[in-house]
Amino acid sequence: MMALILFSAFSCKQEDKIIVTDQKQINRIASFSDDFPKDYKLIDYSEKALNYDNLVYDFNKEGTYFPLIWDDHTYNTYGIAAYVGDPRHGVDGSQEAVTNIASVLSASLLGIDKSNQNGVNFVAMLNAFFSEDEQIVLNNPAGSSEHTSLWYLIYPAILFVEVSLLYSEEAILRANSLTTIESWYQAALVMLDSEFGFDYSHFNFSLMEPYRNNIWREPDSAVGISYLMYLGYKLTADDKYRQMAIDTLKFIENDFFGSPMYELLLFYGPYLAALYNEQFSTNFNVGKMFDKIFEGNSIPRGGWGMIVGKYGDYPMDGLIGSITDGGGYAFSMNGFVAANVISKTVHYAPNYARDIAKWLTHLISNSRYYFQDQTKEHNQSIYNTEYSNKALEFNEIANSNIPYEGIRKVHNARTPWFGGDPTTHGWAQTDISLYSGSHVGMLAALIEETDVEGILKFDLNKGDYLKAYQSYLIYNPHNKEKTITYNSGAKVDLYDKVGKKYLAKNTEEIQITLKAQQAMVIVELPTTATISKEETTYLIAGKVFDRDYANIIISNYKPNAKAKRSFTLEIDFFSTYENDEIISCDVLFEGKTYSDLTTNINLKATSSGGKLITVTAYFKSGLKDTYSMRLRIS
Repeated sequence: MMALILFSAFSCKQEDKIIVTDQKQINRIASFSDDFPKDYKLIDYSEKALNYDNLVYDFNKEGTYFPLIWDDHTYNTYGIAAYVGDPRHGVDGSQEAVTNIASVLSASLLGIDKSNQNGVNFVAMLNAFFSEDEQIVLNNPAGSSEHTSLWYLIYPAILFVEVSLLYSEEAILRANSLTTIESWYQAALVMLDSEFGFDYSHFNFSLMEPYRNNIWREPDSAVGISYLMYLGYKLTADDKYRQMAIDTLKFIENDFFGSPMYELLLFYGPYLAALYNEQFSTNFNVGKMFDKIFEGNSIPRGGWGMIVGKYGDYPMDGLIGSITDGGGYAFSMNGFVAANVISKTVHYAPNYARDIAKWLTHLISNSRYYFQDQTKEHNQSIYNTEYSNKALEFNEIANSNIPYEGIRKVHNARTPWFGGDPTTHGWAQTDISLYSGSHVGMLAALIEETDVEGILKFDLNKGDYLKAYQSYLIYNPHNKEKTITYNSGAKVDLYDKVGKKYLAKNTEEIQITLKAQQAMVIVELPTTATISKEETTYLIAGKVFDRDYANIIISNYKPNAKAKRSFTLEIDFFSTYENDEIISCDVLFEGKTYSDLTTNINLKATSSGGKLITVTAYFKSGLKDTYSMRLRIS
């Protein structure tokens, strides 16, 4: 192929869309406007999360539905129900890990010491979720693994281990974490050797058997298990966990057709794929993982993905949930978790920095609508349900610091509807979601403002607990150049993983100029650190620190754009490896592979309809890139 290799950031116009060739395009995010959101607003999520902690962890709080916490004397712990007005409030053993453990993790990420809060060790009391009988963490102290949804077993285990990483002095918590990881290792061996791999609904740890119900499957359990295995490897250095981490993720990439997303475990997929590629020299397709999450093509739970567009007058771009349920249904917890987990990907795959930062900018602005003080009363459930008087009395005290469970596009003849499932299905007297509020700190911990509106520093270490160096994602969402002040708080070397270069050395504060829609992944390195290079790998003290990357850009079509039967693809390339060259390029279309040695590739469809195009380029450096996009052929 006559290769177009670009060695510095390059921008072109695709209709009204800016294409940056040093960055990969994520198809669903490509449908967002490149303009800075007109209704952008950053609320203080940290304040909301800290106020949530004060409200919920006050045993003496008085008022309607208060206190929200109770002493669980049966299991020697404490309880927080899933919702405000939940009939399970005060029922020992009914409390959920996705509420209790998540609340400890969120508060800890914001600097609260939950091991000694007002003289109480809430961290140690989380051991009540560990089952001595089954040797795993459960979602309820009174629960069991039998008939429990897989994500309700794996996600609590993840939260439990992550809390242990923040409180290493809690020896029992750490021991129970390692035991849980080993139990899931044994479960993974069973599932890998089974007929359906990880495409199950449940796993019974008493019998060590997976099984399927007749309602749903959760194949993305493989991704959650992979993350547990990675944490096990980092904590023990036992190579069996490293190999299992890779093998379980391979199930998602190679052995499962389509998107396996059931709830939220797939959110860890891009992060792990990029991390393993950098640290273990694997070749997972990070972009494919993003598409499995965002595009709404879930096999086990059709429609689950990223929402694009408006619900009535309210922009919903970037929120996570169902894109089909009643026209759309966004869930607050899912968005908070997705932001925290997926953002970490760009430290290991910096060629996705721009689109991920663009997504985060929209998600952070639009997530404010989950809170009662940010939307019209007419569209909110606390003003329009049987228990509205009690809900309003509660919110007078809570002051809109606890979010709704979700946002429906249409409900009760209102567009949108800010509420959730509890009042619809009779689960609770309000849709105010304590389990969602327990996750707000995960979003808040990412966000640091700069001295330019809309340009945020996303903390990539908040949630990436074992990373060696502090790093931040910064992004200019504006359509013109902007300069920010960057302060590290200490003398460091600043290295940009996107541009593969130092921004400054031995500095504490500098001015950084960002072009329109430019993103950087800035790593704060010790001034004594020295970067060496071996082929496409960057090393510090013999350990992998960074890798070169290559990109393919289809510059003349947006994803899902219309095209005629006969059309031409204009393909641009980018490589960070000096003097790189393309040695071959393949285009897969309608089951046929084209190898064409020009930058413009002519294709002819045999029929109309949605068509998938996959372009793969191989570089002299050994780098490879694949990009897939659908066009609507007419």
